[in-house]
Amino acid sequence: MRRQQRNRRIFSLVIAALIVVALGVFLATELTRPHTFEPPTAATTFDAADLARIEEENGTPAPAEPAPSDRIIMTMDGDADTFVLLGEEYLEPGCHAFDPEQGNLSDVRIDGAVDTATPGDYTITYTATDSAGAEASVTRTVHVVESFDDFAGTATSLPVLMYHYVYTADNPPDEVNANYLLDSTLEAQLKYFTDNNYYYPSYQEVRAFAEGTHTLPARSVVLTFDDGEEGFLKYGIPLLNQYQVPATSFLIVSQEGTEEKLREYTTPYVMFQSHSYNLHRGGSDVGRGGIIHALSTEEIAEDLKQAQAVLGNTEAFAYPFGDNNENAWAAMDEAGVLCAFTIENRRVVPGDAPEALPRVRIAGDYTQEGFEYLVEPNGGEQ
Repeated sequence: MRRQQRNRRIFSLVIAALIVVALGVFLATELTRPHTFEPPTAATTFDAADLARIEEENGTPAPAEPAPSDRIIMTMDGDADTFVLLGEEYLEPGCHAFDPEQGNLSDVRIDGAVDTATPGDYTITYTATDSAGAEASVTRTVHVVESFDDFAGTATSLPVLMYHYVYTADNPPDEVNANYLLDSTLEAQLKYFTDNNYYYPSYQEVRAFAEGTHTLPARSVVLTFDDGEEGFLKYGIPLLNQYQVPATSFLIVSQEGTEEKLREYTTPYVMFQSHSYNLHRGGSDVGRGGIIHALSTEEIAEDLKQAQAVLGNTEAFAYPFGDNNENAWAAMDEAGVLCAFTIENRRVVPGDAPEALPRVRIAGDYTQEGFEYLVEPNGGEQ
């Protein structure tokens, strides 16, 4: 009997010893095993306290949210409030991103979708990232509507305005001609657009309107400024920013100071497009004597691409002196230009060739009443 009790005690002690040994092995393994932290998905967000706790608990830096960039300038093509008729196609205009230090940022992410079969408001978000990982974003609201009644109906023609130079009364040029516009005159015109709810279509919309495949509001207008002259940069751009009116500045890209202009004057409301790299010069006895008449399609296309490499934009082109021909039209297609503009003085109408679109000239001596007639819904048609 005593032998059985002694055997049971020995058995219990052996079991207890085995349990202690096993527990010791488990604890030693856990204490020496390196712990890993599985980072959260990109969609997860943290506040400062969360990030500090993760780092403290795991010894691994938590994923940081992308830093916002205060340098990247996002410039949307067209109106930030885009309007599309119910059932028509939404034409994505895209957005340009520019960093004064890094130049054009070509990779702009687009998020969002538009259902043009259902009336309502849709959001498209554009996001650009610089080489350091900093981000900038801007949004476009797309309104799918059943009519353009808020814009005086449907357009039968579109005024694309051709401006040149801007000056101030305190600093007039030595010689003022019709190409020069007082800044106060430009401001009155921009105020008119703002007060009367004008719409600013993208070049995708302009091309489709000319081809007869897209409808625009009657109160639509496109503003273009040729040559990138100093007065426009100094006095015109601040007014466009103030009234939040999108416009295009056509630059002669080979001119000295082009890259400085891009760094100093790029804004959310001004796109810099090509007035050629080096075609703004004489060289033929055709038309207005521009060299474009002496060049082949391949030579013109090469000039276009050289300018595009600097500007980062391909949507629009303004012919130097307005000179254009079949070689130039083919070059526009080869270089991917959506809309090329002449100086033919009239509105764009459906059926016009996107490779040779007219513009309405705005001269500095026009009265405000005359200006309003030129841009009013379906007015000033020729």
